[in-house]
Amino acid sequence: MNAQTKDRDLRDEWTVPCDASGWVAVIRNVAPYFLLLALAPLLARKSSVAPWLLAPLLGLFAYRITIVMHDCTHRTLFASAPLNTHVGRFLGAVTGIDFESFKTQHWLHHRIYGQPDDPQGFHYAGLSAMSAAKFHWHLIRPLLGLNLAHVFGESMLHPRNLRRLLGTGEIVAVGAVQTVILVIVTGAGNHPALILLPFVSTVTFGLWYSQLRGIAEHGVIGRKAEAGVVRSHAPYWLDQILLYDLNFNYHTEHHLYPSIPSCYLPAMHRALQPTDAEFGASMSDTIGLIYANIRSAHGKG
Repeated sequence: MNAQTKDRDLRDEWTVPCDASGWVAVIRNVAPYFLLLALAPLLARKSSVAPWLLAPLLGLFAYRITIVMHDCTHRTLFASAPLNTHVGRFLGAVTGIDFESFKTQHWLHHRIYGQPDDPQGFHYAGLSAMSAAKFHWHLIRPLLGLNLAHVFGESMLHPRNLRRLLGTGEIVAVGAVQTVILVIVTGAGNHPALILLPFVSTVTFGLWYSQLRGIAEHGVIGRKAEAGVVRSHAPYWLDQILLYDLNFNYHTEHHLYPSIPSCYLPAMHRALQPTDAEFGASMSDTIGLIYANIRSAHGKG
């Protein structure tokens, strides 16, 4: 079967988003995030430090919410295009990400992934040239909030995005969502220091999980060219908790057919599997293999 015929057959069979799957994904990630926010002031009654121990989990669910947003950018989470936009904007309001900028940057990534101007390239560009020490630093950087500089253009706080939100009136909805979040996380103002907890969790742990997934999906193993490197991964329970949702492990298939809803990616993978030589490892395995390759090529230093 040639590529054009295969593409037509896949699109005929898998074109309609699974609305039920979409709503489940929204609830599966948004509900735990708000429950963790509500837990923070309860823990603060016992210790001022305890709520900050939630940062890895809050960052995790903030990151997972962006995966659901991702499907909204492709208009594949729901059958209704306006619903994808409305839900995407709501999820952006929860995480502080401007949905329109997020969408623009993501589609640019699809066009030029692995090339110098890839907006997500800071996750995985130049890995093969790193020493082990530089790779260690590369993994630590996001936990210190240093990857924020790379994604600030997608933040609602960026002046360009803030002007747009003010001009369209979306700032009202964003303000309402953020007010609810701040009321919950501070226990109705009883613990004002926790105002920063969602933000800090997102720009540290949230961006760390995102970088790990980016390395697994697009990181080069060996010395081959970086442009166009993309791989899928076998399902693995720990990866599914920490690194992906909505069948994001089938990333080659997504890049080949970005308009196909994620609920069909496993079936699509089965159709394409004979051409997918790298499939079989988990994301965790791939990150370990990249690290082992770096150590082998450059030593421990």
